[in-house]
This record gives sequence, structure tokens and C-alpha cells, in this order.
Amino acid sequence: MIIASPNIKYTMNSIKYLNVYAKDGSLFFMQNSPSVEMRVTLKNGKKKYFYLDTVFLENDTLKGSKSRILALENAVPFSEIVKIEVQDGGKKYQYQ
Repeated sequence: MIIASPNIKYTMNSIKYLNVYAKDGSLFFMQNSPSVEMRVTLKNGKKKYFYLDTVFLENDTLKGSKSRILALENAVPFSEIVKIEVQDGGKKYQYQ
């Protein structure tokens, strides 16, 4: 955790595995990688997309990149989130 007064920032890229539920309700471990995508559903029904390893929580806002090629970012107030889903997008990204 990185603490910078008065803001608090927590990054997701240090997470190695996630405990996730499959569509059938079974629990399993998913390994974090550059190809893991995160879909956030908002109260208004809109969806925002992120690459999981770029996501960070800063105070009350979830922020992260929605593109690896373009410098496009999303920011979502935590209070607007109703559901978070993750999936391995199968892209051939690798850490260097």
C-alpha cells in the first residue's frame, strides 16, 4: 500500500491471484496477468472496462487503463459500482 497524506492509494498490480466465482457459482483461483480484463457495471447500467493490473483505488475512486496501446483511462466513483466482473481476455500480453 502506498500512503500519501491525505490521499490513500492501493494498486492492484501487486495481486498475484484472485478468488473469483464462475457463472455456475463455483469458487476458483484466477492468476493475475496483463490479459485479465475487468468490467464494472454502474448504477445507471453503463459499463466501464479496465485492465486489472492497471487498476488502483484512490480515496473513493477506482481508476485504471482501458487500453494498452492508447493512453485511455477510466475513473469510477466507488459508490456508483454495483458489480465487478473479471475475465482473461486471452490476449498475448506478457510482463517484461
